[in-house]
Amino acid sequence: MNDNRTPAEVALLGEDDVAAVVTPQDAMREMRAVFESMARQEARNFPVVRERLRGEDSVFGVKSAYDATRGILGLKAGGYFPLPGEGGGHRSSIVLFDAQSSALRAVVSGNLVTRLRTAAAAALSIELLARADTRTLAVIGAGAQAEAHVRAALLVRPFSRVLVWSRTAPRAAALAARLSNLDCPVEVASHARDAVSVADVVITLTPSTQPVVEDAWVRAGTHLVCMGADTAGKQELEMSILQRAAIYTDSPEQAISIGECQSAARSTQGPPLAILGTLGDILIGRVRARVANEITVYDGTGVAAQDLAMASLVLERRPRGEIVTPAPTRAGQVQSSTGGTS
Repeated sequence: MNDNRTPAEVALLGEDDVAAVVTPQDAMREMRAVFESMARQEARNFPVVRERLRGEDSVFGVKSAYDATRGILGLKAGGYFPLPGEGGGHRSSIVLFDAQSSALRAVVSGNLVTRLRTAAAAALSIELLARADTRTLAVIGAGAQAEAHVRAALLVRPFSRVLVWSRTAPRAAALAARLSNLDCPVEVASHARDAVSVADVVITLTPSTQPVVEDAWVRAGTHLVCMGADTAGKQELEMSILQRAAIYTDSPEQAISIGECQSAARSTQGPPLAILGTLGDILIGRVRARVANEITVYDGTGVAAQDLAMASLVLERRPRGEIVTPAPTRAGQVQSSTGGTS
């Protein structure tokens, strides 16, 4: 991480700072590089902490990683809080440390970073796994992530038709309106089946705990991009889809613990899952990509190395974020009562 700041300086970078210096194209390049680094074991993601709060309605999590080749060390913390008005929704912050000394370097607002890197990873999966003759895109879910995913998908495939569906019809209509400046028509489907059954690529972006895509709707050769399942208990696809698909992930460990694969991985019914590897494994030639008309699934749980790469890029490009200097501590550390550092 090369940001040319003195060790005592800490950058505080907000959403406007992120928006000023990174683009979807930047995110695509960063995700490709991160996937390759992870496949070569040069970047390592640590175990995720993700817990429900206040019963079942709120989620808080921490993801952390270390990328040796880039000298990036840090974490992202945040979650979902369904509060009324401006107080609710998804919020996260990314914390970057000096990889040599663990000194704090930056705190970066994580919402736009998450949106950009999630959409870019989904688009990379489409680039690597969707059929070359892909033309119709279906998007299931019309929340905050949906628009970015459609625009990123169009960077890698010339879709001629986009179908959107949401359980909340006005949200689907609003998404279609925001996408009205695309070069292809965007239509609102009356039922998820109507979108999935004609699609070459299906992106799911819901917080559902029950399947929203049925096996009978999915055609041979379809590529499914599952981005909604990132917490224990979530599920967007009927299990039998996964049991007959070639599956790729960002993290096999996270896929079977908090991702779309979690329910099928625990099931004693049907064949075992065919998790072939990660997108990085495809990029470095370790595993194959699509074979003919098989169904492919990308289970994107989101990993910390992706967030840190994007936040580090923001820091390197020196936006106008506030710089603060923390109070000095003895030898730059806080001593614990046991003599170690805390």
